[in-house]
Formats: sequence, C-alpha cells, structure tokens
Amino acid sequence: MLVAEKQTGKYFRKKKAAAISGVPYWILICVVKQGIIADKETFRLKIGSYYMKNGKQKISKGRKIAACVLLFICAVFILYCAAVMIYRLATVTEAKRFSAVTRFLAEFGITCLLSVPAVDLGSGLFTWKKNRALKAAGISLRFLSCGVCAVFVALCAAVVVTGMIADDKKVNDVCVLGLAIDGDEMHPDLINRLDRAVEYGDAHPDVRFIATGGNSDDPYYSEAEQMARYLETKGIKKDAGKLVTETRARTTVENFLYSAEIVDKNAPLGVVTSNVHMFRATGIAKKQGYTDIVKIPARSVAVFYPENVMWEMICSFFEILGGEMAL
Repeated sequence: MLVAEKQTGKYFRKKKAAAISGVPYWILICVVKQGIIADKETFRLKIGSYYMKNGKQKISKGRKIAACVLLFICAVFILYCAAVMIYRLATVTEAKRFSAVTRFLAEFGITCLLSVPAVDLGSGLFTWKKNRALKAAGISLRFLSCGVCAVFVALCAAVVVTGMIADDKKVNDVCVLGLAIDGDEMHPDLINRLDRAVEYGDAHPDVRFIATGGNSDDPYYSEAEQMARYLETKGIKKDAGKLVTETRARTTVENFLYSAEIVDKNAPLGVVTSNVHMFRATGIAKKQGYTDIVKIPARSVAVFYPENVMWEMICSFFEILGGEMAL
C-alpha cells in the first residue's frame, strides 16, 4: 500500500493535481486510501462539481447550463437598459441627454461586473491555472467577485422590500420629494408621488405637506412650485397652511438638508417618494439626523421599474461608501 501511495503521489506531483483549489498533498493521499481514485492512469478527483481528468479541468453540464442562463439574463437586461436610454434620449431635453447616457454606461458596467461569477461558474475562469500561485490569485478573485455580487443582491432586496412597506403612524408633516421635470411635463413617477400625497392627505386632513425640489428646466417655476400647483388643484392649499414649498434642493441629500429648516428632525416625518427610491431616501434622512421616518411609498411606472432598481442600487452603493447614507 505504501508503494502504491508513493506511486500515486508521484503521479499527482507530476500532473500538479495538488494545485486543485489548493488541496494539500496529504488530503489527496487520504482520498487515495479511501479508494475514491481508482488508479494512477486515469484519475478523477471530484470537488463539488469540478473534477480533474488527465490534468485538464472539466465543468459539469449543470454548471454550464446555469451559467448560460445567468449570462442570458444579463444580456437581456443590458438590452433593456439600452432601450430605456434610447427612450430617454428621445423624450428628455438636450441638457439631460448626457446624464441618460452616463446612467446607461454605469448600469452596463455593473451588469458586466455581476456577470463575472457566471462566467467563472461555467468555465472555471479563476481556477484553471496549474501554477499554485496563479490558482490562489484566481480563487481570491472568485471570492471578491462573489462578494461584490452578494452586496448588490442585498442592496437589490433592500430597495425592493423597503419600497413595499408603508408605515402606519401619525405625523404632522409630510415631505414630498421632487423629481426632475423636463420642460412643462412632469414625470409620471412624480405625478404618482403627488397623487399618493393627495391620497394620504384625504385620510389625514391635519397633515402639512412640504414640497421639496429646486431643479427644473422651467425658467419661471422650480420643481416644488410646479408640484404645489398640482397639489392645489387637488385641494391642498397654501393659504390654508397645508402646503409649504422648499425651492433650493437639487438632490435627495439637499431635499432633507433644506427641509430641516422647516420641520423638526426629532419629530416623526412622513416621506412620500417612489417605491424604488424609498430605501435611499430613508437612508439619507437617517444620516442627516432625522430620528423617525415614516415611509409613504408611491408606485413607480412598471416598465421602468427594473432599470430604476438597478440605478438605485448603484447610487446607494456609492452614497454608503461616500458617507452620505446610513443603513
């Protein structure tokens, strides 16, 4: 048995099979003793669904099918994001076309990054090298890519789930977040936010609304002022003290920064925004010291929902890294 082990061990060293996922030589000897490897001429060492045969790595059929499905989903999503970009280029003003292109490029890059583990799944991209050092580096890259994917999957779940939950708590003030307005047209998602505010106001007649938003292509009216005009047509009047406008904010961070001059950070504050935006909005508010955020999500346009989720994931990731958002 000792001679057989030595012969088998020599064969493994010759074929560098000990480099398989960094498996130590003594483990391979234990595997030989258990009879898993039949002989030294044609060995087959199974590790998960990987195996080495005659010194070459093989990937199971199931892994290849799973990888193809994942890569197909990524490709379809990229085409979908490209279609959304083309739609935006055709409908937004010239000043906002550059942002539409950069938004697509960011989504394209992140989708390609998230597809790397799928490529590795189907090809063993990071572990095919026989050199032990290169294989160790490949395994490290595998864990890194899988870790990045895990972070974005967690962010995706947070964005979707947070937008599905509406809090039922009494508040005195409700902040309605604005959305970029192209010319005289309000975005359908902004209209949905305003309609949700009206619905909430009908159920809670004592609430005061703060319409916040300063960025607008209209030279005469800010986002907040156009939102206020819409809300007044629905019965929420400035004169009755039910509506206040904040006209300086250009980002979500500034929405809450300037709204703090109107409301009390320590009191419950209702926030009306799109469901896909709710996770990021509440995180930014918490970072700025708001102690009690009451979520009042509005529905998003269904056809843009997946792309909006991806964009919110990207923005949340970088704002968390930048310290502008709390979890």
